Amino acid sequence: MKKEADQKHPINNYLSFRDDAARVVKEEGDYYRYIFNGYKAEYDHLMNSGLYDALISEGVLIPHEEVNSVPLLYNKVDCSFPNIYKKILPKQICFQSYPFEWSFGQWVKAISTYLIINRLALKHGMILKDATPYNFYFECGKAIMFDTSSFTFFKNGDPWIAYRQFCSEFLSPVFLMHYNGHRWARLTRTHISGLPLNFVSKQLPFSSWFNITCLLHIHFHSRYSNDEDDRKEKLSLKLKRKGFTQEKFELLLDSIDRNIKKISKTKIKISNWQNYYDRDIESPEYLNHKLSAIKNWLESIKPKTVLDIGANTGKFSFLASLSSEKVISLESDEASVNFIDDYVELKKITNIKTVINDLAEPTPDLGMLGKEISNIFLRAKSEIVLSLAIVHHLFIKHKMSFEHISELLSKFSEKYVIVEFISIEDNKVELLRKDKLINIEDYNEDSFRKSLMAYFTIIEVIKLKCSTRKLFLARKL
Repeated sequence: MKKEADQKHPINNYLSFRDDAARVVKEEGDYYRYIFNGYKAEYDHLMNSGLYDALISEGVLIPHEEVNSVPLLYNKVDCSFPNIYKKILPKQICFQSYPFEWSFGQWVKAISTYLIINRLALKHGMILKDATPYNFYFECGKAIMFDTSSFTFFKNGDPWIAYRQFCSEFLSPVFLMHYNGHRWARLTRTHISGLPLNFVSKQLPFSSWFNITCLLHIHFHSRYSNDEDDRKEKLSLKLKRKGFTQEKFELLLDSIDRNIKKISKTKIKISNWQNYYDRDIESPEYLNHKLSAIKNWLESIKPKTVLDIGANTGKFSFLASLSSEKVISLESDEASVNFIDDYVELKKITNIKTVINDLAEPTPDLGMLGKEISNIFLRAKSEIVLSLAIVHHLFIKHKMSFEHISELLSKFSEKYVIVEFISIEDNKVELLRKDKLINIEDYNEDSFRKSLMAYFTIIEVIKLKCSTRKLFLARKL
């Protein structure tokens, strides 16, 4: 699935810890899923009932192929590793973003895909036993599930076994973002296993009580979800055991889907950054010269991977996608990421991935033993890093020195960096400095060059037309 640095000891190659039905294991650079004997009946039904084919046809589940050889190495390493029924090789994921790195639009796409999968599964006598957004990745702007072993049998009268998890891990972040803003998505970074519903209910405004989905599945549900109250927990379980018929379950899923799509239309708005190239750019001559210079460098170097940090609405990400295999657009503005993601889906662009990250607070290693979620430097490391019109923001707004910025670029870069330096005289720097108490004595080109050269060799410098700005092409030491 995703490709990252190998671990030396085989047991460290286990990339999933929570699934009793299967395990994701890395072997020789590829990611496999081992299906355990205890999941044989469910896996065979998934593959033989027509459900797998329906999911693949809809483009909502990662495709895989079965592998004949099943090495016993992992049984010897970990005595708790069950006997293996099947070894499958899923389509490999070239970049994995996590839910707290998604835009609101991406959350909506993921929850919609989750509901589609459940509706298809019900028609084949199955349902998803998990309801976590961490089982999804994005390709061509669409959310796709990669947990092949998440299906279980369903018959009339069964409860929705993933209901509480769905409310905690999917619905709660979506409603918090809808009513309180995207920054609330960051809470999921510290609550990987879901947000407490009683906490979520208290954070939502009074108006949320008039949204039927929020009322039933967050506010009312939270009254029976206080882990400190055994009586309420027992009542919650009792309610869950009432179960559903297939028809009622489908109606419930349809109702949730309609409501989520309805609020998504009122939430997504235009950011100031989305008009940047129309309103705030220095001049057409400056922009055209910048595009031409970067295009020439990219065509000359022919990088396989490009990271565009501070991607804005993706103008240079789209340019880079024409001459590279993979482009990662990293941006802190949610509306800009929504714009890129929707454009990628509209144009069916296969090689651009988006991720929301604040460079002053980048994603670290998280989860069990720090192995479930990889830091952004490892996941986004690329042959070339584009750092355009962002250095002054990091220096002035986040108070990062040129030394810090250069080190940051080196952590992301495998070989090259293209960085734009904006002088102190630039009106955008003057505007950014306004009302900020910051020492700008070290903000000059000489200091920038010296710091950059601690990690890179400067190859070429271009002064951009109708501007005091300069582009630096540098190679990593």
